[in-house]
Amino acid sequence: MQSIMFWSCEYGICMIKILPFGVTLICGILLGVGAYHVCVDHQLKKLQNGRSGFTEEDSLKNKVWHGDVDAYTKLHGRYRDYPPEDFLFWAMFMANKYDYAYAYEDVFTTMQEVYADADSAIFKMDGKTRTFALGYLKMAVQKGDSDAANLLSDLKRKHVPDEWLK
Repeated sequence: MQSIMFWSCEYGICMIKILPFGVTLICGILLGVGAYHVCVDHQLKKLQNGRSGFTEEDSLKNKVWHGDVDAYTKLHGRYRDYPPEDFLFWAMFMANKYDYAYAYEDVFTTMQEVYADADSAIFKMDGKTRTFALGYLKMAVQKGDSDAANLLSDLKRKHVPDEWLK
């Protein structure tokens, strides 16, 4: 089987050559891989020169990815303008990967904020979601987060059943 391939000469003039299909396929793959590497190299150079399209928020996310607590706090503040579920990943990430006490509380409060009325959200959650959210709140308390301890006390005052808090 033969196929047509465009072949460029050194003076920029294109010639049409008829090559076997296998050679055309291999040349196409090599050209594709080469073009990909050129694009990646270009993006890396832009990053190194500071002329990238990355925002300050992207920079904060990168720092949070590496465990920067100050960047996490700033990112948390920025996400106040977004739906709460947009921040949930970052709270869970900092809690799970870096064992950051305040992030455990953030997981709980973010899950509560998803519901329209955060004060009664715990009563609106299904059992598995409630157990999950309360688990993060309890972890925050165990790690010494006093705000989380206050939240847990508030839940007890709201007559949350004891079996939910075990």
